[in-house]
Amino acid sequence: MTNSNMKILYGIQGTGNGHISRSTQVVDQLQHCGAQIDVLLSGCQKDKIYDSTVIDPMAFYKGFTFTTKDGSIQYLNTIKNLSLLRFAKDVMSFDAQKYDLVITDFEPVSAMIAKKEKLPCIGIGHQYAFLHDIPIKRTNILDQVIIKNFASARYPVGMHWHHFDQPIIPPIVPHDILLPIERDPSLILVYLPFENPEHTRKILEPFEDYTFTVYAGNSDPYTRREKNICWHPFSKTGFYEDLAKCSGVICNAGFELPSEALFLGKKLLVKPLKGQFEQLSNAMTLEKLELGVTMERLDPPIIKKFLKRTSSPQKQYPNVAKHLADWIFKGNWSDTSDLIHTVWN
Repeated sequence: MTNSNMKILYGIQGTGNGHISRSTQVVDQLQHCGAQIDVLLSGCQKDKIYDSTVIDPMAFYKGFTFTTKDGSIQYLNTIKNLSLLRFAKDVMSFDAQKYDLVITDFEPVSAMIAKKEKLPCIGIGHQYAFLHDIPIKRTNILDQVIIKNFASARYPVGMHWHHFDQPIIPPIVPHDILLPIERDPSLILVYLPFENPEHTRKILEPFEDYTFTVYAGNSDPYTRREKNICWHPFSKTGFYEDLAKCSGVICNAGFELPSEALFLGKKLLVKPLKGQFEQLSNAMTLEKLELGVTMERLDPPIIKKFLKRTSSPQKQYPNVAKHLADWIFKGNWSDTSDLIHTVWN
């Protein structure tokens, strides 16, 4: 099998924008190598923001997603909204005979299709790092079951901000988009999609010396200004322009946006989603590595101290997406040693 005829089914978890941002870069690199790729998305609607010049999804599935309210996971509502029969039907009805490989960015439909068809499956994502001995907070049996089974892959490739002497790789950040722009010391980017926007406004408004550019949580399709807060509907172009220009980022404790902030040398304040062990672990790790500040709730005293902090040094992450694509085409997926050595050194 040559590069030009490798056919790949690529599954992307559509909750949040981090999975799509990361996967877009990997898909782009694989296509440049000559792969033929079909993308499926789950956990989001067709109006999800993605780069259509790189990703043109062949299908959208419900998959599995967490239900949240005011910055906290609602476990009962999550269970109520599970559609196991629909999930099984989606998997069983999918014809995957033409594919040579399945890649899943912690996306359950594609991962289960790979099992059904006995296809090799590579898992690429932050969540796969938790299969190794890395800092983890408040784990329980349910957390372990989710990590091991939600989107299991035969060849998992986890990523994190530090290697912890484990076989994991650095974050994938968009080198071509994050161009250096003159920094505005009073501009703070805010991305808190799980928080109540009105509560966010009340917390931020008193800090009159700063301008907060806030994405998500805004149903208005237009940008609007309220005193020192600028509310935006999500825009990939506008978001990355503000990310490059701002002096700091306030966000939930996911993985992709903090990685991009660290890559650009932005000071970072994270508020983990309550009850979500991945975000709780990320917040703990950021403080352990002295890469950012955390808060359990939107806390004005912590925000005040954060705003006075100086910028952080830039983290020099390589073009991980390109190295991943090269490794995938070599075909020895059970051996990640060369890949890991290359990306960390």
